[in-house]
Amino acid sequence: MKILFTSDIHANENHLFSMLLTAEKEKADAVIIGGDIVPHNLPHTDGMDIVGLQSKYLRDVFLPAVENFRQKRNIPVYLDLANDDFIAARKILEKYDGKLFSLLHERKHKLTETVDIIGYMNVPITPFGIKDWEKPDAADQPYAPGNAISLNGCISVNGMLEKTVIDLASEDTIENDLARLSETIDRPFIFVSHAPPYQTPLDVLYDGTHVGSLSIRRFIEKWSEKGHLIASLHGHIHESPARSGSIRTEIGTSLCINPGQDSRRIAVFQYVIFKLTDTEKRPTVQML
Repeated sequence: MKILFTSDIHANENHLFSMLLTAEKEKADAVIIGGDIVPHNLPHTDGMDIVGLQSKYLRDVFLPAVENFRQKRNIPVYLDLANDDFIAARKILEKYDGKLFSLLHERKHKLTETVDIIGYMNVPITPFGIKDWEKPDAADQPYAPGNAISLNGCISVNGMLEKTVIDLASEDTIENDLARLSETIDRPFIFVSHAPPYQTPLDVLYDGTHVGSLSIRRFIEKWSEKGHLIASLHGHIHESPARSGSIRTEIGTSLCINPGQDSRRIAVFQYVIFKLTDTEKRPTVQML
């Protein structure tokens, strides 16, 4: 099974079409988009706020593009929004879940006869204003040491923006979400997490600060040790591969990938294609 994975296609409005064209040319058997879908710079429409603009983009641009792709190549597509996308706009996507594509966040899907795909899109606290997809990371480390953060921001509720303040002492953490998600795991799987694992080549900013998720790393370590986790796919930190020099690392026996999106070459779409070999002994992945 040949799989194209990318994340953070919001970095440029052309990335969506580049991604679909590449999947078509490469004859991919599945496409995975690991979050942050809506472009940063949307055309202004009078009387429409940012949530409305994101919803309009998903309805008028994103959905027709994916539908056109599926007409050409009828393969499974797995995707979800992430921390730069307002969760209120997700209602546009939910109407097509299980039909045009499969949404990933806190979901488990059957990828092959013996392999599942499991998604998680929340990220640790960032310096940015959209807080729909942000939570404290773990009880012993709510955010990465040295990372600049902002607890103040806004969330989207019923299409409207509301101010919010993240509570560092809250029990609503990434750590607890993953504990619940772990209860659904009963066979080999590929994990799609927008946040990369902490202190790896996949989570480093240009200044050298590691800003990934400790809970995500512990989750990967746990399920790699159990022999269930085949690979984990990430994004969020666009510059990490350029800064670290690598789009991949290994945690235990699991391959971890962040293709990045290079802001210095903003029109260049970045992705990874890998092969999933589904064997009776142990499914494996190989980057192509």
